Amino acid sequence: MAEHKTLGSLLIEKGIITPEQLQRALNEQKVSGKLLGTILVELGYATEEDIASQLSEQMGLAYIDLNTYQIDKDVIKLIPEKVARKFNAIPLFKVGNMVTIAMENPLDIQSVDEIHRITGLEIQPVFGTKTAIEKAIDKYYGTKGELKEAIENIQSENAEKEKEEKIIEIDESASQKDSPAIKLVNLIIAQAVKDGASDIHFEPEEKKFRVRTRIDGVLHEIEPSPPKNLESAIISRIKVMCNMNIAEKRLPQDGRIRIKVGNKNVDLRVSSFPTIYGENIVIRILDKSNMMLDMEQLGLSEKSLNTLKEIINLPNGVILVTGPTGSGKTTTLYAFLTAINSPDKNIITMEDPVEYRIPGVRQSQVDVKAGLTFAVGLRSIVRQDPDVILIGEIRDIETAEIAIQSALTGHLVFSTLHTNDAPSAATRLIDMGIEPFLISSSLRCVVAQRLVRLLCNKCKEPYTPDIDLLQKLNLPPTKTYTFYREKGCDECKNTGFKGRKGIFEIMLINDEIRELIVKKESANKIKQAAISGGMKTLRDDGIRRVINGETSLSEVFRIT
Repeated sequence: MAEHKTLGSLLIEKGIITPEQLQRALNEQKVSGKLLGTILVELGYATEEDIASQLSEQMGLAYIDLNTYQIDKDVIKLIPEKVARKFNAIPLFKVGNMVTIAMENPLDIQSVDEIHRITGLEIQPVFGTKTAIEKAIDKYYGTKGELKEAIENIQSENAEKEKEEKIIEIDESASQKDSPAIKLVNLIIAQAVKDGASDIHFEPEEKKFRVRTRIDGVLHEIEPSPPKNLESAIISRIKVMCNMNIAEKRLPQDGRIRIKVGNKNVDLRVSSFPTIYGENIVIRILDKSNMMLDMEQLGLSEKSLNTLKEIINLPNGVILVTGPTGSGKTTTLYAFLTAINSPDKNIITMEDPVEYRIPGVRQSQVDVKAGLTFAVGLRSIVRQDPDVILIGEIRDIETAEIAIQSALTGHLVFSTLHTNDAPSAATRLIDMGIEPFLISSSLRCVVAQRLVRLLCNKCKEPYTPDIDLLQKLNLPPTKTYTFYREKGCDECKNTGFKGRKGIFEIMLINDEIRELIVKKESANKIKQAAISGGMKTLRDDGIRRVINGETSLSEVFRIT
């Protein structure tokens, strides 16, 4: 009978593994002592799902695919989060006094008995995969339980000295390794990194201490919020972590932390700012594992990608990337540098600050206190025999003049500007005081960009746009299109979106545009000339993503 067959035999019968693969796994088991199923998964011969389903057949226990199973939130309350994480088990449903629980190893009698003792319920264990159970625990429990527990621990420990806790400003808070305050800060940061957040905001208000994370460009409040009386402890902990002066609350400060979350090395850039209700702390998360240093990952259309690859390999000239703060300009510039980085090029940067390290590139950071500004640094850079120069941002006429002179003397210069679109870059430089003929002679290309949120593939809803809408979008009404709109589900935290990609507006400087720049014509006239020359606007590129089913029309309209 099937229940008497070994796991290896069942897997061979189902065609999942070969006899040779089984023998190799058995040999490995003799050395490592690990479970056979674990070894087969590690060797890539079978998946966790394969092992769990065959073990369930072998042992006569059910197997539940948690990737598709929806659990009632009331059932989750039957087992405390601590217990679920300790035994890697999650409740599925309850009938009478018996609760069915998915476990990685439902044959572990001791664990089943312990869960029974803790819950007071009869336990019916079933098979589930380790990864799926961990994901389900994260999904249904999240960090709310841990955050609540950490907050309650702090409150109970300090109930009798609430006033003293409000003014904690000593290093001792960092030396208490098991301090609940430290645990709370670590939990918030770890969850933000896990969620792919770009920023964490610690915001003091009159009667509340709010914590928000920015995910895909939108702020989300963390619940439960830490109580107001914990504000000083939390802010002091963060300031101690990044070597900021915890006694100084009247002036803004900047700091930096390097941490490890799981297997990720993450840099945190910390900024404090005094407000009427206390110090506001913002942490910028610089996750190197999410950094897109390959131009193919930026989201460019094939035509735009090929155009930019040609432009960034020019021997000289100025190439600008424009857009508001947080639109991905730095990522795009780093992708450009990575694409052209080679042993025969000397690439030097001047940044504020250096966010990511690129091997083979000499990177320097602005230090205003020491007198190292963009302009001062650039004067020295041009004496370092560079082929390519990256300037973090052109902020003033002095920096702009050095950048343009560098381009005119044979260097390729990359930099950023804060403008709403590509055509406005030239007029912005003129407004700074740069001579129009210098701009027209040195400027090669301007790339404007935004980050558009991508629709969640699990819940996006299709619809057919009407003819009036297609005409407004300058799309042929004779063709049938399928657009998608956001809906919201657990996978995307009910936002309807998950992840972001760039949309781009690439303006190549042709003879007509050069002539308009020399004449100091308006940005609107330059834009019309660029469109006549084939430029696709930000909205055009956004609509391309709508047609491809990647984002919604409302999202494109929101950012363009």
